[in-house]
Amino acid sequence: MTPATRDPSARREQIVAAAAELLSSGDGKLTHRRVAEHAGVPLGSTTYYFASLDDLVAAALQALAERVEADLAESAELLAASDGTPESVARLFHDYLTDGDRVRTEIALYLAAVTRPELAPLSHRWFTGLVDVLATLTDRRTATVMAVFVDGACMHAALQDEPLDLSLVEDLTRSLMLSAPTAPVPEEGKP
Repeated sequence: MTPATRDPSARREQIVAAAAELLSSGDGKLTHRRVAEHAGVPLGSTTYYFASLDDLVAAALQALAERVEADLAESAELLAASDGTPESVARLFHDYLTDGDRVRTEIALYLAAVTRPELAPLSHRWFTGLVDVLATLTDRRTATVMAVFVDGACMHAALQDEPLDLSLVEDLTRSLMLSAPTAPVPEEGKP
């Protein structure tokens, strides 16, 4: 019999996935020990692949940011397939807000940006990506205001353990979309 070969890349990904799950669950502070237990690997594996806890947290946050980008791509597809009315956009927002994993992931990225400014670009991906997606329906300024609304609604959903009522999300989305200027608004810094 030959000894089992280990896949270092898979082990590292397993550790990163466990750390990302712990971060997005909001389940307290990460330690190498907690991550190893959650990943089902020996403690030495976490310290072998990640010399510092900061390196492990950064890798986990990168994984969360990649998950957010996949969510944004899916949202863009759903939005493109919708009729683009405020009601259909509001339903997409509401569906997002009822997905606890997505909400917790966004909050974890924002918390990391607040406590570790060097990681802020990871959390900016969500916001700028959402603005880009929404700008396919309306002007960029309105898309930005809508993204701010979704951010606040995410925070509300995380703190209240439930999203805003669909009818309220529809009312707010309708108000924002219908108040969009009819003439194109130039992008910031452009005439």
